[in-house]
Formats: sequence, C-alpha cells, structure tokens
Amino acid sequence: MLKIIVLSLVFTGLYPQSIHAQKNILFVTSNQDFYGNTKISTSNHFEEIVIPYDIFTKAGYKVDFISPKGGAIPIGYINTSDSIQKTYLYNSWFMSKLKQTRKPEEVAANDYSAIFYTGGGAAMFGVAENQAIQKLAGAIYKKNGIISTICHGTAGIAYLKNENGVSLYAGRKITGFPDEFESKEMAYYQTFPFSMNKAIIDNKGNFVYSEKGRDAFYITDGRFVTGQDPTSGTKVANEVLRLIRENDKETGNNTVKSDFDQITEVLLDYMEGTAEGQPERLRKAFHPNFNLYTVANDTLWTRSGKQYIANIKTGEKLNRIGRILAIDMEKDAAIAKVEIKVPNWRTFTDYFLILKYEGNWKIIHKSYSWTAIPKKE
Repeated sequence: MLKIIVLSLVFTGLYPQSIHAQKNILFVTSNQDFYGNTKISTSNHFEEIVIPYDIFTKAGYKVDFISPKGGAIPIGYINTSDSIQKTYLYNSWFMSKLKQTRKPEEVAANDYSAIFYTGGGAAMFGVAENQAIQKLAGAIYKKNGIISTICHGTAGIAYLKNENGVSLYAGRKITGFPDEFESKEMAYYQTFPFSMNKAIIDNKGNFVYSEKGRDAFYITDGRFVTGQDPTSGTKVANEVLRLIRENDKETGNNTVKSDFDQITEVLLDYMEGTAEGQPERLRKAFHPNFNLYTVANDTLWTRSGKQYIANIKTGEKLNRIGRILAIDMEKDAAIAKVEIKVPNWRTFTDYFLILKYEGNWKIIHKSYSWTAIPKKE
C-alpha cells in the first residue's frame, strides 16, 4: 500500500520532488493587475500555466516561478470545468507557488534546462523590458537551453539579444497571439506598450501565425518553441521535453532513465507519432501484436496495431491534442490513462496496458472510449 501512495504523489506532479538541478524548468509570469494605468483587470492565464506545468512535472521536472517583482501574481481565465485546472486551483501547495514567485535575481540560469513564458494579458507588461529576465533567458539559451512561450507570453522575448546585441532569434519563425486577433477598438488594447508582431519582426524574427486560430498552432525553430494561443499548451510542452532529451543525448548528459521516464516516452511516441505523422514512432511504441479495443453499437470492435499504423501517413499532421492523465506502475507492468482531444469533433479517453520485456517498455493493449465535442455555432 505504501508503494502505491508514493507513486501516486510522484505521478500527479502536485508535490515537491527531489530532482537534480538540470531537471528544472523556469516559468516567467507577470505581476500586472490592470491593463496599463486603467482599472481594467488583467492577469496571467491559468490554463497556460497549469497545462504545461502538469506535463513537465509528470515527466519528472521541477518547475520554479519568477515574476519581475516576485511575490503573488494575478491569475485569471480559469475554467473550473476542466479537470486539470480544477485540481490545481484547489491544491494549496501549488497555489502557494503562485503566491510566492521569486524575483529574477533569486534564481541561477545554470539550474534550468528551459525557460517558459506564460501568457495572459498581464504578460504584455513588465516582462519584456526586465533586464534580469532577459539575462536569465540569454544565459539558459547560451548553455544549449530551450526558450519557449505561449500566446501573449511571446511578448516577453520581444527584446532578447545576445551579449553582442544580436537578436537571439534572428531569422527564426516565432508565433504568439497576433494583433490580427486582438479587439483593437477596445480600451484594453490601447494600453499595450507595443505590438507583439512588430516587436518580433523589429528584432529580426519572422512572426507567423495560423489564420484559423485555436487550432493548437505552434512553431519549433532551433531551440525556440512558441505557441499561438491556449490550445497549443500541450504541444508546446511536449516539444520542449523532446528538445531537452535531444540535448541530453548530444551533450552526453543522459542519465539512466527511470521506468517512469521510459513509460512517459512510450506514451509520447504514441501521441506525437499519431499527431505529427510519424509511423516509425508508433512502431517503436507498440508491441508487434498490439491491438486496440472499443465498443461501437454495443459490439466489441478490434483493430490491430498494424492497421492503426497503416492509417498514419508520413508527414501528415493531425489536429490532435493529447495529455497523460495517469500512470500506475508495479515492477514490469504499468497501466496509463491518456486524453486525446480532436477539436470540434471528439474527446477520446485511452487506457493502456504497458509491459517491460527485454529491457524496453511496450504498449501491449489499448482500450478506449469517446465523447462528442459540441460544435461551435
């Protein structure tokens, strides 16, 4: 019983973990309460904090928070119908981290593998011009670290340059919440200190975005990973993890991976292999005799893994947003629960049986169900 409890604490990502220094990720937030000098409230986007936080901590990373002034930060855009947001909102230990963010001067760049700029209207104020945050980001990047942003958080990297005054992302594709989607006639927009699009372009970046919007659009260019809006949070976080692992391989910093890390990688191979059109990752994740099971019209429907992989076309990306909800492991056997959202269509709940043999974890079995997502009028 004790072992089950301990595993539960580690896998939920809601409690402190003992992790070596390089398994840390730094989140940048804002202290801004109002849009400019108005009385129009603004805040940090809660979903854009907790979804990546959940993914990073479940992958074994410790997350620290900073803000320009330190201390409590305003949060908003909260959806309590979302199970993950609700879980963190009522978790006192997690919320205390948002009440006690550190000042930039209180952390050391060498402790972090990546820096992540969270969004929300507050991100437009006080972050981009903060030189201490700029230095942290530059130092993390210089030691082969990752710089990542989401939505209005991209404003935070507007002025990033190296010690020679050259843009850190010159010539690279960068995305964020575009001016074209803002309500420019509204009072809040009139308070913005700068245009995110123009600031990125002025700093030699190539600002790009999806005209569709809310389609989980993100861009990876070198060691910059940027997402357009809240729907890209899962993909941005998973991409940051992939780049960190690649860095570890290249620099020889790979440590022996825990079974939990290996299971997480197998699930990411499944989720990302399907979404990104990478059948080779699915072959890596699946046992050769893997089957999928579901119930349709009160009848058991079975497909083989080979049939599933055959439907994945190399390079054809699918609009699927996946996240790991739970992992439970005992010795050489594990079960896992994953949620896959296909916007404007369905939410799938996948249950996996994963076994370890010949030194590797493989998905042996998948059963799943789904619910329809109400179409937007």
